[in-house]
Amino acid sequence: MTRSVGYSRPLGPASDHDAEKRALLDAGAKLAFIDQVQPTARDQPELSACLTALKPGDTLVVTRAARLRPGLTAFVQTVAELSGRGVRFLSLAEPALATTQSATDPREMLSALNALRGELVGIRTRAGMERAEAEGRHPGRPSVMSPERLAVARELRRQHRSIAHIANVLGVSPSAVQRALAPRQSS
Repeated sequence: MTRSVGYSRPLGPASDHDAEKRALLDAGAKLAFIDQVQPTARDQPELSACLTALKPGDTLVVTRAARLRPGLTAFVQTVAELSGRGVRFLSLAEPALATTQSATDPREMLSALNALRGELVGIRTRAGMERAEAEGRHPGRPSVMSPERLAVARELRRQHRSIAHIANVLGVSPSAVQRALAPRQSS
């Protein structure tokens, strides 16, 4: 008896677990395992339970390949292990990664893997930026406009000096001066 078993994990703070479960069940999954861990977490208890529940002939279904593992290497290893156990894999969003069909074009598969790699990097980057912001750090390149330079720029602007002149005096780009003097928009 073959069956479809679904799995999902959140990819960000606004993940809708119920919608994921519904999508998996609508796709024919008889069971759906949903982890509620952070997007970059290596420990996925529901995935462990899901992998244990899979039997030869079953199909593991995910809505998107990025929901299986937080890294490309771990994703490929997991799919290879499943294949070795006689378990098929199906990603609803990336059919080229499915092991349920026999003649997948290698170019499509490599393209889908490259897109998956990019998506996983983006997920980890956003999670890191959110973590840094929560800790009071501001990710990204520091501004060339130190508080001292900003004070000088404001004083020169009050004297009706041009942005180009201020940038030249401070030794920075005109766009840096413009950004620093622009009124702040509150979110």
